[in-house]
This record gives sequence, C-alpha cells and structure tokens, in this order.
Amino acid sequence: MAGGDDLVRRAQPWFGTIVEIAVPRRQEAAIEAGLAAISHVHARMSYHDAGSDLEKLRFAGVGEIVAVDPETVRVLRFAATLHSETAGLFDVAVGCHLVAAGFLPERGRNNLSTLAGSTQDLQIVDDTHVVFHAPLLIDLGGIAKGHGVDLAVAALIAAGCDHGIVNAGGDLRVFGDVSQAIWLNRADGGLTDPISVTNMAVATSSNRHTRARLKGRLVTPHIGHDQRPVIANHAVTIVAPTCIIADALTKVALADPELANTLFARYGAQMIIPESLRRAA
Repeated sequence: MAGGDDLVRRAQPWFGTIVEIAVPRRQEAAIEAGLAAISHVHARMSYHDAGSDLEKLRFAGVGEIVAVDPETVRVLRFAATLHSETAGLFDVAVGCHLVAAGFLPERGRNNLSTLAGSTQDLQIVDDTHVVFHAPLLIDLGGIAKGHGVDLAVAALIAAGCDHGIVNAGGDLRVFGDVSQAIWLNRADGGLTDPISVTNMAVATSSNRHTRARLKGRLVTPHIGHDQRPVIANHAVTIVAPTCIIADALTKVALADPELANTLFARYGAQMIIPESLRRAA
C-alpha cells in the first residue's frame, strides 16, 4: 500500500489483481499511457488469455521457432539469467508443477509428465523469437507483473510525469524525487509500520494463504530446490531499483534466503524487515 495526498489515482484489473496508478493531478493525462503499458504486458504474458505469447508457447513443438513480443523476450532473457545465477532455483518452466497442483488450469496440456524441461531449455533466438529444446510449460506469474509495473513507469515518464506510484497488488514502484510512505503486507494479512521509499520498487511474496492439500500433501505455488514446495509462514519483502528485480527476488528469497542474499549486491536490492517485525522476533 502507498500514500500520497497530492496524487490522483486510477485503477484497473490486470494480472489477477487491481493495478493502481497514482500521479500528480496536473499530470493525470499520463495515466492512460501507464495503463496501456500494463494492459500490453498482461495481453502478451498472461497464462490464461487466449492469443497471448504464453498460449503460443504452450503448443510450440521442440525446435519450432516462435515469434513473440519484444517485451516477452525481455522478460524471458531476465528469467534465463536468474535461472543460471540461482543454479536453476528460479525457473519459469514450472507450469507443469502448477497445473499438477491445481494452481493453473490445463488449458489443453494434460500430458504433464512429458513437460520435463527447464528454463535452460529455452533459447532466445533474437529480440522477437524463441525456441524450446525440450518440452516445457512456461508461466511468468512470478515476474511479468513486475515487468508490467516497470513498463508503466517508463510510459508515465515518457508522457511527462515527474513522480508517482504504480501498484500492482502490492508489487509497486515509486518514481521521482518525492518520498512515499509504504505499508507492507504481512503474511497474516495485516500491515506493518510504514517505510519511506524514493525511486525504488517494492515487492512482497507469501504463500500462507495460497496453500492447498493434494493427495494428502501440502502444495504451494512456490517451488524450491528439488521441486519441493516452499512452505513459509512469513512474507518476504524486497526493495530494488526495478519491480521486475524485486518481484523475482522475492521468489528466490522465499525459497532460499541465503542464496538470495548473494544476489542483492549484484542487483542493488535488499530484504526489508519492518521494525514491527523486529520487535516481535
């Protein structure tokens, strides 16, 4: 959550949440550009929407070169880099596990046992083409929303906006030289003490309320080492220069805090522990 009394706000439903853009009233017209950027990322990278790039990739054959949006390639490039840097922990080819656990619909892919590939089996051919070298099922739910926030910020700045906030269900970015108070979501659904943020992105991940039981075992939408579900009763909050970095690193930190800590300096990120949580510890 974010505060700022001088800002005018508009919101639309994207990425399975409410995306809110807040900018100075005198620059309200720029909001259209920001919402259009968010809409574009959702349309291209949604697992659920027919016609998206993920829909095309879902039915691509091994060795078939597939044309996708340049923004999709940008996200996949970053995903591939983070996959390598985390020794495979961050893996956007987890769609088969999410479908098997009931977190994603099959949408025509019910042969899950054959989709054993990982992000390392994805090759970026060029800025608009990719190819798979093994059967895999891509889901960008852990990274596309952050990219959408960043793209919206870029669009707002290009439209003449000097400061504001883009908030996609708690994954947000504050831009400009004006500090904003941010209340972080706790895993129990409550809010922490506010922190002051200037020109940074903030993202939080938790699976306390998204777990399910499948054939007697607990499953979550977060997959850790050796394909084990990540069970964490806490929320992880990352502050980083961009929302795609903050969004992605929360998934790493939730599964392996020590590994995430090795990446923070490289990406200019840090984990936030609010004072209220320090007092409770």
